[in-house]
Amino acid sequence: MLIGNYIREQSSILAELPAKVASELAGMAALAEMPQRIILLGTGSSMNALLAGAEALEIATGATVLAKEPEAFLRLPPRQNGQRTLVLAASQSGMSTYSVEAVKRAVDDGFPTLVITGDGDSKIAKVGADVMVMPIGEETVGPKTKGYSATVLSVFAVAAALGKRKLDTAWLKAQLPTTIETGRAAAKELLNQYGVPDYILLAGQAQHLGTALETGLKIAEISGVPTASFDTEEALHGHCYGTTAKSLVIVIAQTDTDAKVAANLGEALTPLGPRLAVCNLSPYATRFDLPVTWPISAGLDWIAACWAPIPLQWYACELAIARGVDPDKMIYPNLGSKLNIRTRKVA
Repeated sequence: MLIGNYIREQSSILAELPAKVASELAGMAALAEMPQRIILLGTGSSMNALLAGAEALEIATGATVLAKEPEAFLRLPPRQNGQRTLVLAASQSGMSTYSVEAVKRAVDDGFPTLVITGDGDSKIAKVGADVMVMPIGEETVGPKTKGYSATVLSVFAVAAALGKRKLDTAWLKAQLPTTIETGRAAAKELLNQYGVPDYILLAGQAQHLGTALETGLKIAEISGVPTASFDTEEALHGHCYGTTAKSLVIVIAQTDTDAKVAANLGEALTPLGPRLAVCNLSPYATRFDLPVTWPISAGLDWIAACWAPIPLQWYACELAIARGVDPDKMIYPNLGSKLNIRTRKVA
């Protein structure tokens, strides 16, 4: 299972990435001035990663942060309004058709534009924007894991560069392997406890809205199990009514308050039949917690969206295996190219 290798590679990649890209970011023209408006541009996993870093960008700059899918960007491009505007785009593969077109439009319209990508030879890297190539090596399976977490950390690195803040993650190299292996064991236990659900609802807020969106995407595209992802507050306003006794609700909690909200949801919902698990990164323990050993982040909880998906990356693989699906292949491998949203087929 190649994807398992890529999940494990996140230890060294996340530990080394900020130091490897710091000098490159410091010299980028797109980041030369503090923006007053930041437009996030991406789709799929790339947009999820941008959303995971959105609050960090807002905190670092005080800028208004807006998110646009490429089609929406092309349909209604941002106007020059006197605000210093940064277009921050992400495309791990660099081959999403509309993302390439939207970045070109941003450059042509005169906006400082920075692209985060895993492929410096891709089309998106050739349209005139500043380009940050993530030092992550190849990821030759359709469902991206290390590519996602590296994109999240790259967005945090951009926030740190704009905020003139040093970002050091070298300590993760010693701690993340434990998170990865306990995360895998927790995923196996979750499958053993509840089997394959008929539906999985994922919820998270702040940086973990991106985590919820991404892990829901991974579970769906790897295993084929139906999922939906929401902001936690939105999930509480009716979406749990769509669950059954065979469904699973997963809440990602970063703070004590998040964990208490998740626990309250569990106490209210599980007597009715649905099951609940908490991906709990907070100090407040609940009886629904996945047994994962998280990094001791020493004041860097704001970048925890880089490692929060790990147990659910494994869970997607475990669900796929249980359903007789190869985790290295998306459930419909070349659907993207048939829908004309990619410039070439996935590996």
